[in-house]
Order: sequence, then C-alpha cells, then structure tokens
Amino acid sequence: MVKRDGEWYAHFVLKKVVGVPDEPETVIAVDRGEHNLAVAVAISKNNPNKPIKGQFWRGEEIKKIRGLYGHIRRRLQEKKLLKKVKEFKGKERRKVNQQLHIIANQIVAYAKQLPKPVIVMEDLTGIRDGFHKSKELNRRFHSLPFRELQKIIEYKALLEGIDVVYLEKKLVKNTSRTCHRCGYVTQVNGRIFRCPRCGTEYDRELNVCVNIAHRVTSSMGWGRCEPPEPADEEMGAKPTLNAGSLAPLGRRGSSLE
Repeated sequence: MVKRDGEWYAHFVLKKVVGVPDEPETVIAVDRGEHNLAVAVAISKNNPNKPIKGQFWRGEEIKKIRGLYGHIRRRLQEKKLLKKVKEFKGKERRKVNQQLHIIANQIVAYAKQLPKPVIVMEDLTGIRDGFHKSKELNRRFHSLPFRELQKIIEYKALLEGIDVVYLEKKLVKNTSRTCHRCGYVTQVNGRIFRCPRCGTEYDRELNVCVNIAHRVTSSMGWGRCEPPEPADEEMGAKPTLNAGSLAPLGRRGSSLE
C-alpha cells in the first residue's frame, strides 16, 4: 500500500509463466550512452557478416525532464522548501518511467520483427564508478537511468518469449575502440569511429553494438570468414508510442560465461 497526495494505492504483484525461448537465430546488441540513451543492431545467424537494422533512441524527453526538474529542485533547495523537493521528485520519477516504458516497448518491438531474437546488454554493475569526465558531463551521465531501462526491457522481452543475456564487463572491453570490420584497436574522437587500418568510418555507438553482437555470435559458433559488411542503418526512433504498463520480472536474464 502506498499513500500519495492523500490517496491510497494498492500494488499487486502478478506472475506470468512464459515458455523457454527457442535457440536464437538473431542476436540484438543494445548499448547505452550519454549522446544516445540506447542503440541497437542485429546480427543474423544466416548472414553473420552483415549487421542489420541499426537504430538509435536519443531519449531527449528524459533529458529534458531531468534538466527541468533539476533546475526546479535547486531553486527549492535554495529556498529550503524541502517538502516541495520531495513532491517534485515523485513527479519527475513518474514522467521519466513513462518515457522508459515507451523506449523499452519500441526496442522489444524492434526485436520481435526479427526471427528468434535474443537481446544482449552489458552488465552495468559499477559502470558509474569508472566514469570521470567534466562536471557537466558527469551530471548528465549520472542522471540517465540506464539500469532502470534495462530492467524494463528485460521483463517486457521475457513476456514476449525473448531471452535476455547480460555480458560481463570484461567481455565488452575495448568494444568502443575496436573496428568491427578489421579488429584494429585505436583511439576514438568525436561521434564517428575512423579506422586508420581499413578506412572504415562508422557511427561510434553503432560500432560498439556491432562489436558486442560479434562477441556473442562468435561464442555461439556462428563466426565469420570475411570482414563484415556495413550495417543497414536506420534513422533514430523517437518516443511517439503510448507507454506500456508496469509488470514484474518474468525471470532473471542469463549471464554469458
């Protein structure tokens, strides 16, 4: 039971039994970042050399909500209106969660259009500990709800019979610095990844996703003999769908060893 604005709300936990997912035929890597809240790319078992349907979710509404309420919160704290600060925190959380549901719905819908998909995401344990940039960038990065988005993606995917796998941090090492076509490791500046060895120019975050997907597919024995082709990139998706309703986790996503 929760009391909010003088009214009581009852929260009920529901469970739904879902079947065991089929052997995957498509690996969908979902990465997160400060510029794009989520990025996804798919690799098919039938053609592991061809990344398909690269897609971006900017999360602009979430950034606007966090920026607006952060400003309001600071003004209220200056005036020592701490009760008002608590009230606005609840409103901010509900608005952000609504946008997270919208994005998660779109990501699961993206996965459903592909044959026998499995969604792969990085285990974010301790991710904030190693992020040290400028004060402004730190504030924006730490305000983004990456873990909450993953949780919502997970239970929505599992309800659709789509398995979810989390990669340990060591398995995604250097994915941002490695060329997904030739495997060369280099420094990256700006939004475009430029490989000095093979000349590939690629969206930086999409390159990360392709690398994550390839590390999973290679562990599954799909492999590749030829350099992969450029991904079939699409425009970034905007949060225009209605928000989904909250449901409990069907089961925990598995961890790839």
